[in-house]
Amino acid sequence: MANDTALRHNGGGRSDASPKARRIPLRPYQTAAIEAVQAAAARGVQRPLVVLPTGAGKTITFADMIDQRGGRALVLAHRDELISQAADKIGQVAPGLAIGIVRASDNDVNAQVVVGSVQTLCLPHRLEQLTADFTTVVVDEAHHAPARIYRDVLNGVGSFTDGGPLTVGFTATAGRSDGIGLGHVWQDIVHQRGILQMIAEGYLVDVRALSVTSDVDLDKVKVRGGDYSDGDLGAAIEDSEAIPAAALAYAKYAGDRRGVAFTPTVATSQALAAELNSRGIVAEHLDGSIPRAQRRAILARLHTGETQVVTNCMVLTEGFDEPAVSCVLMLRPTKSTGLFTQMVGRALRPHPPSGKTDALVLDLAGASAAGLATLADLAGLPPGSVDDGKSLTEAVEEIEEENAAVERRRAVVRQMKAEFVDLFRRSNLRWLQLGDAHVLPAGKDITVYLVPTGDPADDRWQVYEHRRGRQPSRTYDGLNGSLAFGVGEEVARSGGGVLSRSDARWRDQPPSDAQLRALRNARADISQVRTKGEASDLMALTFAAPTVRRLLAGAR
Repeated sequence: MANDTALRHNGGGRSDASPKARRIPLRPYQTAAIEAVQAAAARGVQRPLVVLPTGAGKTITFADMIDQRGGRALVLAHRDELISQAADKIGQVAPGLAIGIVRASDNDVNAQVVVGSVQTLCLPHRLEQLTADFTTVVVDEAHHAPARIYRDVLNGVGSFTDGGPLTVGFTATAGRSDGIGLGHVWQDIVHQRGILQMIAEGYLVDVRALSVTSDVDLDKVKVRGGDYSDGDLGAAIEDSEAIPAAALAYAKYAGDRRGVAFTPTVATSQALAAELNSRGIVAEHLDGSIPRAQRRAILARLHTGETQVVTNCMVLTEGFDEPAVSCVLMLRPTKSTGLFTQMVGRALRPHPPSGKTDALVLDLAGASAAGLATLADLAGLPPGSVDDGKSLTEAVEEIEEENAAVERRRAVVRQMKAEFVDLFRRSNLRWLQLGDAHVLPAGKDITVYLVPTGDPADDRWQVYEHRRGRQPSRTYDGLNGSLAFGVGEEVARSGGGVLSRSDARWRDQPPSDAQLRALRNARADISQVRTKGEASDLMALTFAAPTVRRLLAGAR
């Protein structure tokens, strides 16, 4: 890990120089996330944001970061499960740290690491009890941070003051359905991982969806804040045949799976639990009014398998971690990609002891319902590209293979290449072709290359990430063309640079003097350059050419 001095802020840290034993080893991308936070802090970013998919171990990541940075730390969360989870994981990662809870009657404000409820700390008389000597502030589920209660607490501890604590947000979704931008709090997304990357590396399981046919008329449900009104949606579901249909679908398609079901209202959740039980599926209902001890007992029975399904009204969308769950029953249609991702993410963690190999989403809305979040949104795929019963990775592969012939003779391979190139034209990012390779500029500091493995009949690609001043790093190998294409875009987005979009307005403007001067210095032919976009593409290809030649030579 990078040097301790850069990670410590305001002089905090341990005095011992001996290596610290960790109970939970970090994965490479978790290490990369902490290093990205460090690099951002070094260039003056006081409030960086880290985006990791559900199941990627965000809590482990920020627990390790807190341990490394030393000094005092504050962790803000908004749910009991998140508070307990953060305190537990920090204790596992760094058993030497003194951890205190601030929540309702708990008030250990002087602990080395304070894990606090934002609803409690936003109260003026509780906030003023916090001392202003925090080295690090972490906001869990940081997409909530634009809310007034979060900003009040962050203001109170100096997060918006120059020289204040390094304030790091962690979330699985960098967006909100109500349109309020995260830029009100966070200055930069410094590290980001995509679900396709996590599936390709085996950190998450693949996922498929099946539609639950029902007579719910969503056109009559009111929309507030960019999503369906919970009360109106619950009434529409209860007035339809959706609940019996959902229970029947679970018994038919997920009878051997442990699951969680999401509903818009308490009444809907209770009715669904009763319907599941009537069909031999042992189910229990959970909502926010159930006492903490009883809630934990219900989840413990799900963990042991004594209970097969827990139905809930928006309680388990965040902070719930049960890897044995392999089915999500979606009785809560949503227009919010972020909320949909949070709900589906509950089933994506691997669980080898149970033999879990994939996740199943039983979707009331259906995989192709217009205007609703679907599996395609999880990986940025085109709307409607993930058909019923198809997994994410199958959908990605079929995007390329839908018109490909089975026979792979050379003429057919050339046709496949033409189709593959067409995929890049459909993307809103500006992919460039250079020989047999493809180039995606992502700002001045990072470029992504897709390089064929050598035998074009294999249709397998390598993904390289090339950071400024470093040698190209091969991040993936042997990926099918469309999967490589999708993963390549996720790698580019995770770099935090400004991505070149095909539809950017500046591309049609005249080339700048600086562009033309740089191209002349590089001895590029500028006779055909008429626009700023053409100049940008030529510059990217000119500087990428030597690297691409070496990568292609190595692939052969």
